[in-house]
Amino acid sequence: MKKFLAAAVLVVNLFFFSTADAQIKTFSATAEEIFSEFETEEVIKLRTRDKAIKIAAAAAKDDFKKIFGNVLIDDEISAIIFNAYVLDEVQYNLNGKSCSATINFKIDDAEAKNFLRRTDREKFTLINQTLEQEKIFAANDERAVKLRERAANVKKREEKKFFKAEFEYVNNEFLSNHKIAAGNKFFYAGRIDDAINLYTEAVTLNEYSSAAFNRRGDLYNVKAAREKNIPVAESNRRQAINDLDKASRLDNNGAEIFNNRGYVYLGGKFFGQAVKDFNRAIQLAPNEPWNYIYRAQCLLSTEKTLAAADFDKAVELAPKTSYVYSARGNFFEDEKNFSRAAEDFSRAIEFSRTDDERALNFNGRGGVYQQEKNFGRAIEDYSRAIELFEREEQKNPLLPWIYRKRGECYQLLGDGAKSQADFKKFGELQRR
Repeated sequence: MKKFLAAAVLVVNLFFFSTADAQIKTFSATAEEIFSEFETEEVIKLRTRDKAIKIAAAAAKDDFKKIFGNVLIDDEISAIIFNAYVLDEVQYNLNGKSCSATINFKIDDAEAKNFLRRTDREKFTLINQTLEQEKIFAANDERAVKLRERAANVKKREEKKFFKAEFEYVNNEFLSNHKIAAGNKFFYAGRIDDAINLYTEAVTLNEYSSAAFNRRGDLYNVKAAREKNIPVAESNRRQAINDLDKASRLDNNGAEIFNNRGYVYLGGKFFGQAVKDFNRAIQLAPNEPWNYIYRAQCLLSTEKTLAAADFDKAVELAPKTSYVYSARGNFFEDEKNFSRAAEDFSRAIEFSRTDDERALNFNGRGGVYQQEKNFGRAIEDYSRAIELFEREEQKNPLLPWIYRKRGECYQLLGDGAKSQADFKKFGELQRR
């Protein structure tokens, strides 16, 4: 488990298909919205702008699918489009009870590369927050439409007061959702503290927003994982649990909420509590491989048979995905089942989508061969991993250790010159 989690933290992927022709593309769109007297100009402009964004985003998604559809799945493309777009100044035209908005929606093709450079956990989060974002905006839009229909023929002052109060709630919910969306974009850009601040503003506008508590809780856990000061890390972890507790009370059917809280408990080694949350996440989202992988990691020291079954289930659900095989490969390696481990890492290599992911899996299989004392094959795999990692402008933190492990294999084969060369390279990279 330790080895797998470390790899998940350290991975910095390198896109394997060419982005030499990457370019910023612009998609223009115009949308119109009918509004009522109970809606503020700020809200109606944002609603109209959002309609235009959806139109432009659909065109951008179609374009991305033509270029990257053989590498990226639909949900990944949506996560890129809705988190990486940039808008020029929006042109509005208010006319009576209608508003139109014209936008220029810009997206850089290179974001496909940037997305696949992320850890698997980040990809999982970005996909889920995009799906969540679409859901909460759609629900709010539906409430606004129904309110407008009911309010269309209201004449009496007392009735207008009632509708004004209802619209105020729906509008605040809408503005809260906008804060969440903006926070999501900050998370995509790596601005964790800015994202947390926006999620806090979202909660201020709507204290019943499970999405805001879920997002903020997840990012406090990110801060905890990165924090070297143990008391500060524990404080962040407690804040994460507190937020995710609130999110779960507000939405007991949110699978990702329970996955996120289980992941916090897993990081803190509270395995019993983590298992309970992953059980609930599996109940709500039985086809999500990560729920089984994380639960398996909680069970490694106590219920290895159940852990093995969970790894098998993850492979069953995602049979053409690299990470399910590398996770199970690590498990088999720890169990000294080297033939099964090597087989899984071979499958992980086959389904790797990036050079860096492939390098990690060559390193994993090399480690298996080294433990089997098959030093020749270990050297081949370590050499392939080194070759892939050395292509990177920013070197992966695992690179020096692969040189060291290859050096150990050369040493055991009696090749002192190559062994010393690798040990020397290890020292040079460690000093950088």
